[in-house]
Amino acid sequence: MSNFNSQKIIAPIMRFVNMKGIIALKDGMLAILPLTVVGSLFLIIGQLPFEGLNQAIASVFGDNWIEPFMQVYSGTFAIMGLISCFSIGYSYAKNSGVEPLPAGVLSLSSFFILLKSSYVPAKGEPIGDAIAKVWFGGQGIIGAIIIGLVVGAIYTVFIQRHIVIKMPEQVPQAIAKQFEAMIPAFVIFLLSMIVYIVSKVVTSGGTFIEMIYDVIQVPLQGLTGSLYGAIGIAFFISFLWWFGVHGQSVVNGVVTALLLSNLDANKSMLAAGNLSVENGAHIVTQQFLDSFLILSGSGITFGLVVAMLFAAKSKQYKALGKVAAFPAIFNVNEPVVFGFPIVMNPVMFLPFILVPILAAIIVYASIAIGFMHPFSGVTLPWSTPAIISGFMVGGWQGAVVQVLVLVTSTVVYFPFFKFQDNLAYNNELQAEK
Repeated sequence: MSNFNSQKIIAPIMRFVNMKGIIALKDGMLAILPLTVVGSLFLIIGQLPFEGLNQAIASVFGDNWIEPFMQVYSGTFAIMGLISCFSIGYSYAKNSGVEPLPAGVLSLSSFFILLKSSYVPAKGEPIGDAIAKVWFGGQGIIGAIIIGLVVGAIYTVFIQRHIVIKMPEQVPQAIAKQFEAMIPAFVIFLLSMIVYIVSKVVTSGGTFIEMIYDVIQVPLQGLTGSLYGAIGIAFFISFLWWFGVHGQSVVNGVVTALLLSNLDANKSMLAAGNLSVENGAHIVTQQFLDSFLILSGSGITFGLVVAMLFAAKSKQYKALGKVAAFPAIFNVNEPVVFGFPIVMNPVMFLPFILVPILAAIIVYASIAIGFMHPFSGVTLPWSTPAIISGFMVGGWQGAVVQVLVLVTSTVVYFPFFKFQDNLAYNNELQAEK
């Protein structure tokens, strides 16, 4: 590929990656990582899949022994939309070089303005000053993201253009910063009120967040949860990396909210005791990406590392295999991506793209046919080693599927590696002569 053609592809990609909104989305979603990872652990303890063990524990601690664990889940995973709204608004302002705390606070206020201020039970009269908590979690996360981005952008524009209340220099900075936020706060709250009114009229009593859920989030969750969505995620991670762009970071920034929403829906089904594909459980969740599509790193380069360790003839790849082996255990493969290299290497383009796509098909099929249960439990850091992560998120079946994916990686990468290794070996021989 010529430098001209590659630059034509890379330039729009880099413009997209460096957009303020995309950066704020990636940074903001990182704030909910402790909630999702640790909160899911408490949910699993409260929803043990062993009835005999549940009964034994209940006989000692009482029938309500799971209530404290569910309380932790309710205060962590179940409010990820609420927290992401604050953190995205905060991140947008911070990355723009202005005081970030007011942006986060204003985003949170707008989120509540756009929610119903009363709760209507299935049967009965509306309950005043009560909010349906379901919109704090996965169901409200896309609306929360939109609110955080819009509020962060509006606040940033006002501050950067100095459309603020200026206080005398003698006033402490901590107080002056809050006065600066008052004009943008008035505009943001006014716009939120207008959106609330319009949404209520358009949806016959609904809210903006409910409308976003029905019109945008549900279709997007369906798309990402499909086989085509899984293949698309696998493809774009490797495709971007081949051009030297951090594909995992970019794709995570776009799909994490949707994958966590899929996971949240699965957790609700688990709590109700009806988690299954037949009942509408989502197959593609955050575990699908973190524990299967990036095994040994983006592009699932496990097979390439194995080939370098045991089949390399060239000194170059023998040495690189030893360097890359340990990081690969923790799903870090930058030594391979840049040291082999894979970036802009036409020989490695096909296997680097193909292996993750095959992995997506294997994992999706394993859940679809019932060999592995839909994901709902532990959410692990992406760096958790293979086999361990598979067992923890999918039981022994998950570990078996990971082994199958790693074997597939080895089979696909090997012939391409041998071709590249022979080139390197011949070059070394020529250099010695």
